[in-house]
Amino acid sequence: MKTSYLFPVILFGAICFLPSCESDKVVTTTEYYSPAEYELLSKTLNLPSTPFSYNQFTFENNKADAVATLGRVLFYDKNLSSDNSVSCASCHKQQLGFADDRSFSKGIENRSTARNTLSLGAFRSFGDYSSDPQTSLFWDGRVKTLHDQMIQTIRNPNEMGLEMSDVVAKIKDLDYYKILAQKAFFDENLNEELVLFALESFMTSINSNHSKFDVIGSNNPMGMDGTPWPGFSDQENLGKNIFIANCMTCHSQGLNTFFSNTTLRSANNGLELNYADKGEGDHNPSPEAIAIFKIPGLRNIAVTAPYMHDGRFASLEAVVDFYSTGIQDHPNLNPLLKDADGHPKKFNFTGAEKDALVQFLNTLTDNTMRNEEKWSDPFL
Repeated sequence: MKTSYLFPVILFGAICFLPSCESDKVVTTTEYYSPAEYELLSKTLNLPSTPFSYNQFTFENNKADAVATLGRVLFYDKNLSSDNSVSCASCHKQQLGFADDRSFSKGIENRSTARNTLSLGAFRSFGDYSSDPQTSLFWDGRVKTLHDQMIQTIRNPNEMGLEMSDVVAKIKDLDYYKILAQKAFFDENLNEELVLFALESFMTSINSNHSKFDVIGSNNPMGMDGTPWPGFSDQENLGKNIFIANCMTCHSQGLNTFFSNTTLRSANNGLELNYADKGEGDHNPSPEAIAIFKIPGLRNIAVTAPYMHDGRFASLEAVVDFYSTGIQDHPNLNPLLKDADGHPKKFNFTGAEKDALVQFLNTLTDNTMRNEEKWSDPFL
């Protein structure tokens, strides 16, 4: 269970401290930050004078805007790495759907990550990870909670290289964190759990729901039966129907406004016969776990190249080509990718079908999310 915290609630220029709103505990003010606080913050950070609204995007509504604001600063702060060279955002770039454009991202001391960076652009689509036994994080599915995922990422010697206790020691005396922590938690003293809680609040606020797919699909909820969507081109509608027929069973996650979610969260997709990276098999001794990898969401997929756990495909066209004729007969190949005789499927898409499928995937790009200021770098 998460620790329960008290948060400031800002209504009509008054700050009321929960759980009691007695008159002697109400401080009336027209400013969120005092002039002195805002001047100090502005020396380092580009923050609005009143925090952006984050609550409407979080699946736990008691996460206040002040907490997410603190998390935003932490997410972009290179002080969270041992050599001050990388932040969370160094690998998770907003313009790239909070993914990276490298096969393997660069961590501290110019080291490389072991796997391609997964996008962070649709956390809410998966709800509460810990309550879903089918859901897991990292390509190899080794953790169930964002809390544990953050600890492992920050600790990883090829990524950020710090224990959480070291993070707190590095940032606790920075003036901007004292102010932001006071606003978020009524105490300028941060600890490990508060840092993680703030990061989680920011990261779970990130949401993608303004793509062409969302805007047009919201007015055509029954269009997924193959009926053309007005507003989609003929090619996009063809690609939509190809996706429904061939891809939706595995890749409905994150598109659940229109697609029904399946319980399939990880699988072997036949990239090769002998994997150098064993995926889930790295931490699960079962033979059935070898080369099992998380199935990523497809939000903003057109801007998150390269693709697969090792970034082997540089384009969506290359990915579609692979699924068309390149699936290998790995022992753990998912049954959905086998034909009636048990052999790897060959979808054998025509050139026109390949182009149409790529055009449909392009409709999942959310430029609003990619440019939303409240998710952007406050150090710029």
